Amino acid sequence: MSGCLCLPKKKEAAGKPSVDVPASSLLQKQKPTQPPPPPPSKSKSKGMDAVERLKNGFAQFKAEVYDKKPELFEPLKAGQAPKYMVFACADSRVCPSVTLGLQPGEAFTIRNIAAMVPAYDKTRYAGIGSAIEYAVCALKVQVLVVIGHSKCGGIRALNSLKDGTPDTFHFVEDWVRIGNPAKKKVQTECASLSFDDQCYALEKEAVNTSLENLKTYPFVKEGLANGTLKLVGGHYDFVSGKFDTWEPKTDMDAVGRLKSGFEQFKITVYDKKPELFEPLKSGQTPRYMVFACADSRVCPSVTLRLQPGEAFTIRNIAAMVPAYDKNRYAGVGSAIEYAVCALKVEVIVVIGHSKCGGIKALLTLQDGAPDTFHFVEDWVRIGYVAKKKVQTICASLSVDDQCSALEKEAVNTSLENLKTYPFVKEGLANGTLKLVGGHYDFVKGVFTTWQP
Repeated sequence: MSGCLCLPKKKEAAGKPSVDVPASSLLQKQKPTQPPPPPPSKSKSKGMDAVERLKNGFAQFKAEVYDKKPELFEPLKAGQAPKYMVFACADSRVCPSVTLGLQPGEAFTIRNIAAMVPAYDKTRYAGIGSAIEYAVCALKVQVLVVIGHSKCGGIRALNSLKDGTPDTFHFVEDWVRIGNPAKKKVQTECASLSFDDQCYALEKEAVNTSLENLKTYPFVKEGLANGTLKLVGGHYDFVSGKFDTWEPKTDMDAVGRLKSGFEQFKITVYDKKPELFEPLKSGQTPRYMVFACADSRVCPSVTLRLQPGEAFTIRNIAAMVPAYDKNRYAGVGSAIEYAVCALKVEVIVVIGHSKCGGIKALLTLQDGAPDTFHFVEDWVRIGYVAKKKVQTICASLSVDDQCSALEKEAVNTSLENLKTYPFVKEGLANGTLKLVGGHYDFVKGVFTTWQP
């Protein structure tokens, strides 16, 4: 997140288990691939139609990567078997697929404000809980990674919050308070440091709080106990061009893969493009907010050639956007509020994809049947309206064809849910905000877009 969010005065209007079984892993021995080259310069993309920019980015990805690497993409059509689950900030400058050279299929990725992981709470945090549960219990990931970063606006907001003062935003303050234990520790141990230096320390300490919170999930706790799961903390400093990692019990294979990926990114991209990265050190001005699935095969920075600074990105199970709810969905709500009210994004894009395990889980849920998972069923029910529509209109189709239809209809439900957020509704009314739906079919190599 941009360093500009020190919780400014709120502006009322925006300025301008039926889950896929993972395939056998093909990633254990793979070396990190070179990160994709950035698309046209920011000034050029700013003048391009919003939807055309996405289509052009996908066309470049398809011609330069997808069509040239069938050995990578063919196995992914059958399923995903990621080694990593990565938590990263939604900040447009810090996509881990780019900065760590993570290739499609390698990392199941969640992105939210400040990369925060709340403690286990079935009532308030189904979005995060469902993703962790799916990654650990269904995909059998081996490493959970939480990555903070320099100049993080969410961390700056946390550090500047005053106890007992009323909230200014609908969601933001409530979300960043997840890091309160880290804040208290830093303010005690680093009392003599400047505010900026305290923020830098808090960027890392908040990662430690999230790592501790991960241990409150019973399936994570069990994986750690039996040695099938490891936790790793990380910090990306895009001002200095550094990436640090740590964990209580170091797994050098897991950590080494991340470090080597970053080193390749630094040499081939960061060091060679100061004209791109220098302006990002002072802040971000993304044109897009993108909702995409956490699925390891569908990172939008890769498939749409989105360059650092271009898209503020949220990734969760099935790219779902719940309706406005301050009590249950602070994670998603805080991200939308920040993107629209502070960053003043122009376009919000929701992207579904083929072979989506979350959508298959939704379609196969039986009404009245007890939940099997802690979180997954509760989260995917956000798409229940889309499910009922597809089952009515597409009753004669096979389950696979209904899933394909539901992948797109669930996007439409999320687009409608976005309109329940007052700041989104106002932006749409003012003409300063646009909604776009998208679908990436990695089986056929096709990307489609539409507007509601």
